[in-house]
Amino acid sequence: MCGRLFQSLTEQQIFTLYTLPDSIQDLDPEPRYNGAPTQEFVLCRLDENGTRSISSLRWGLVPSWAKDARIGARLINARAETVHQKPAFRSAFRSRRCLIPANGWFEWRRTGRTGRTGQSGGGKQPFFLALEDGSPASFAALWEQWSRDGQHLETFTIVTTVASPALSDIHDRQPVVVDPDDYADWLGPDTPMETLREIIRTPHDGPYEIRPVSDRVNRVSNDTPDILAPLVKNTLF
Repeated sequence: MCGRLFQSLTEQQIFTLYTLPDSIQDLDPEPRYNGAPTQEFVLCRLDENGTRSISSLRWGLVPSWAKDARIGARLINARAETVHQKPAFRSAFRSRRCLIPANGWFEWRRTGRTGRTGQSGGGKQPFFLALEDGSPASFAALWEQWSRDGQHLETFTIVTTVASPALSDIHDRQPVVVDPDDYADWLGPDTPMETLREIIRTPHDGPYEIRPVSDRVNRVSNDTPDILAPLVKNTLF
């Protein structure tokens, strides 16, 4: 599962990551140090002309057929193994794929102990996870449009796969990290289904930074840079 994101990239970093011309549009992305579902995040997708473009969409996919937008809170992730089959995702998987640039994400490991200040409550220790070299990752994602009673939304979900060996001790799932060589295939409208499934089938090996952090990350309102500070070792065990 992926339920929290750290996304704080400059306009130039985004342009460079997706090989976009500097003049494509004027961005002022809002940093999300402890970003959560229902908030908006920057993503890369193809526009109506088939050109890579940057948009800001809400996290939590609302299928076009949904009667209520609140379903998006339950559809923040799509499993790579079944995304091509599930009614909520299969249409978007065929034709509305995108990439989420992220500095990292958060995951919780069960510890079997109750929390106290500086430790995770409910027996879970939060970790910040990121590529070890500090470069941004691109998560495989799907986007969708929804309209009902005058309300219009564009939303997305992040595709997850089985965790790589390096991360499996923290959680059994992780976001699909797309290699830059696969960006064109993932975004392209004519990519064969089997190629798409191959892109999301194998977890990225990393290497990863695995950093225990304070349980302050449990509260969405704590959305400041200090949320990323490493937990003092003598408070972890």
